[in-house]
Amino acid sequence: MKACFLGSTGVVAETARLQRLAYNSAFRDMGLNLYWNVATYCRLLEVPGGQRWLEHVLGDEWPEGLAEEVQALQHRHFLKLVEGGLWLRPGIADAISLCRREEIALAWVTTAAPEMVSALLTHTVGLDAEAFDLITTAEDVLTLKPDPAAYYHALSTLGLEAAEVIAVEDRPVNQSAALQADLQCYLYPGEYAAVEHNLLITRDVPATLERAIALFRQDAPSSSRAPAGLAQPRGSLQ
Repeated sequence: MKACFLGSTGVVAETARLQRLAYNSAFRDMGLNLYWNVATYCRLLEVPGGQRWLEHVLGDEWPEGLAEEVQALQHRHFLKLVEGGLWLRPGIADAISLCRREEIALAWVTTAAPEMVSALLTHTVGLDAEAFDLITTAEDVLTLKPDPAAYYHALSTLGLEAAEVIAVEDRPVNQSAALQADLQCYLYPGEYAAVEHNLLITRDVPATLERAIALFRQDAPSSSRAPAGLAQPRGSLQ
C-alpha cells in the first residue's frame, strides 16, 4: 500500500447539512418556491448533484441560466456558513496521522471548486494542506464525479497503480468514481448518505487503513514496500 486517497469534501468534514441550508437560502433569495428538507436532500445525494440537481428540478419551464445563477448563489451562502467553523469527521485526524507515520502518500481527491477546498482548509479545525501530498479540485479535470477522471489524475500525478492505493469516499455515487478507476474504495458514509448492502462500508477509517496496510505488507515482497516517489510537493493545491 503506497497511498491513501480521501475522496470528496464530505469524507473530511460533514458538509451536507450546510450545503442543504445554503441551497434553501439561495432559493429564498431568488424568490423560488422551493425548499429541500432532509429527506429530499438525502434522495438527491444518491445521484450526481450540484447544478445537475437544479437543472432537473427547475426543468425547461424556467429561464435559461437560472440553474447556474442559483448554484452560484448557493456557493456563496455555503462559503459564508463554513466561516463559522467545522470539525474533522471522527477518525480522519487519526487516519491522516497514520498515513504520515507509515510514510504512505496521502491525497485529497475532490472535484469541489478550488475556493470551497480553500475554505475548508482554512476553517476546519485540524485540517492542514501540508498533510497532503496532493489536493485536487474541479480545475484539474474536465468531468466531475462520478466520472473517474479525478482518480486517474491523482494516480498519474503521483505515479501510482490502482492496486497500490486504498480510497475512502462519503457516498455511493462518489465511491463509484473510485471503483471505475479500479481502486478499492471504502465507503465512510456521511450523515445524509443513503447506504444499502455496501460490502466496503466502514465506520472506523483508521482501523480499516491499519488492516489494509497489514494485508499489503503480508502480500508484498520487501522490495516493494517503499513509498512511491511523489510528483507534487506536499500540500500542493491545484
